[in-house]
Amino acid sequence: MDEPLQQLEDELKSLRLRSPSPQLVDRLTNELAAETDELTAPVRRYTTASNLGSWTWFGWRAAVLVAVLAVGAAATYVLFKAQPPAAPAPPARLAATDPAAVRPAPDAVRDLYQPVAAANVLYDLKDEGEVQIEGDGSARRVRARYVDTYTWKNPRSNASLKWTVPRDEIRVLPASYTQN
Repeated sequence: MDEPLQQLEDELKSLRLRSPSPQLVDRLTNELAAETDELTAPVRRYTTASNLGSWTWFGWRAAVLVAVLAVGAAATYVLFKAQPPAAPAPPARLAATDPAAVRPAPDAVRDLYQPVAAANVLYDLKDEGEVQIEGDGSARRVRARYVDTYTWKNPRSNASLKWTVPRDEIRVLPASYTQN
């Protein structure tokens, strides 16, 4: 340790606490006694509505319970109310012999998505160094990282679907070393 720090530590160790003055002891005793008198005052029960355990709050609790049950019953009725029965399925028929009479189902036509846009973003290009290929040839391996984004759109409903795919592309390029 450094000498000045050692001296400071020795001085701090030599310090002693002073005893409190009698006036301070009397004042603290009086203030603490007053606080304990306030804390030990009897608690009056059931005289104000601010006491949540009192009987006056029972009415409010019952009203909240009835309101919650009413909202639950209304939600159940709205969500699960009886719907009219579906029309019976038409009897099965034989397939039409005329091919022109066959029409595509409307649901199949409605859910056609068409490609609208495609984009690829190169976010990392890294030279991974020299590699040996068959024979005596040497080459360099280059890794390119892309994010491809394809957008499809339904022209009838104007709904769109975006598909994002990460892609790694590794290329081995022949390397020729020439001395200049």
